Amino acid sequence: MTHRKTTTFVMAAFALLLGILAGASTAAASTKQTMFFEAPRDLTARTSTDATRATAFAAMEKAGVKALRVNVQWYDVAPNPDDAATPAFDPTDPNGYYWGNYAAAIDAAKAKGWTVLISLAAPVPKWATADKSDNVKRPIPAEYAKFATAAAKRFGASNVLWSIWNEPNLPRYLSPQISGGKYVGAQLYRELFEAGRQGIRAGGQTTAKVLFGELAPVGGSNDGRVYPLTFLRAAFCLSSRDKYDKKCGAKLQLDGVAHHPYQFTNGKLNKNDVTYRNLSSLTKFLDKAGKAKAISTKVPVYFTEFGIQSYPDKTFGVSPQRQYEIRARVERDAYYNSRVAGFSQYLFTDDTDNGGFQTGLYYANGKAKPSYAAFISTLDAKPVKVGKRYKKVSLWGIARSATKATTVVVEKKRGKSFKTWKKVKTKSNGAFTVTDSTYKSSAQYRFRWTSPSGKVTSPAVRVYKG
Repeated sequence: MTHRKTTTFVMAAFALLLGILAGASTAAASTKQTMFFEAPRDLTARTSTDATRATAFAAMEKAGVKALRVNVQWYDVAPNPDDAATPAFDPTDPNGYYWGNYAAAIDAAKAKGWTVLISLAAPVPKWATADKSDNVKRPIPAEYAKFATAAAKRFGASNVLWSIWNEPNLPRYLSPQISGGKYVGAQLYRELFEAGRQGIRAGGQTTAKVLFGELAPVGGSNDGRVYPLTFLRAAFCLSSRDKYDKKCGAKLQLDGVAHHPYQFTNGKLNKNDVTYRNLSSLTKFLDKAGKAKAISTKVPVYFTEFGIQSYPDKTFGVSPQRQYEIRARVERDAYYNSRVAGFSQYLFTDDTDNGGFQTGLYYANGKAKPSYAAFISTLDAKPVKVGKRYKKVSLWGIARSATKATTVVVEKKRGKSFKTWKKVKTKSNGAFTVTDSTYKSSAQYRFRWTSPSGKVTSPAVRVYKG
């Protein structure tokens, strides 16, 4: 997200957040799943510098990061963005834009061989809107296509994925959402997606993947937010019974659907919301849309923005230990869902105020949270039932910066200290699983291994029921 928390960011009860993703299969792990990292404060904000970028890139490389997501806001790079009159320039020529810190971050990541997901996002220049009144109301698809062409020419095809817009179901990024009882925002987004996709193709990227959605997880508040499934239903030209209306638009060819599965509230979710508590509702809906021939079948899902709010936000955040424990469980569940092609970590460094996001791995003052070490060496401990009682503990982890299969030493706390429990060989991506045949609710585990940068030990994790 590129905005302050304007909605209540209440962390759900821990057990709810740790729920297993419905439909996940332990037999079909996403071993090729891409982990995207987003670090706007450090890399692309107006206050970011070569020094902040160098520091962030070094820490991310140490943590094993190999993919970056960047929200390129059209308003930031376009000439005369507050003018109603279109400036005299070729909008398909990348030299007509000021790419600034966006280019610095993207170019640096590509030079390292990283994959980059570029989201071409709002706000937009006023001259590119139908009403010329603000920077999100009725953007003109034809103008967006030209911008997409320029971006595609500037950043090339190598190691690049694209996505269209950011959270288009929120009126702060696309308006109007509803007019005359119709979901006009969803239809406009469909037009923007088609225009953006065509623009990227016109820019020479004929085979690059273009993702649809980038949706916020919940809707229905008084500020005009639309539920994500309601938004998708309208964008896909489906009726309330999920019947495809061919008169509304042609079948959409999708490379993937991007989503932001934050958990904002511990209250009851609407059936058209999609968070980590009800991921299956998204995949089931996409399957229905595919069966109705409104979209491609078996469309992969990319979770392109996700994080856990932590202290120093004492109102909505969780403790540093709970931050990394929750995050590990959520990533584990995504790993074992074969439909999930991408996962993410939103924020490297926290926002500077408690009205923003404290989902990062570093505090705003530059000090590392325990979550940074836990990101390098991720571990989750989940109890397993045999019959009606918990009897075992299933451990899953990732030695994230591993470049090949490696050996990790899992330790278990005995008394006041940790003792070697088992040695485990990881997969080539650093992932491993091992089962403790003895269940104890107070048990704690950690693991140590030798990373490319030296010997490391994961923070201790507790056993949590999910």
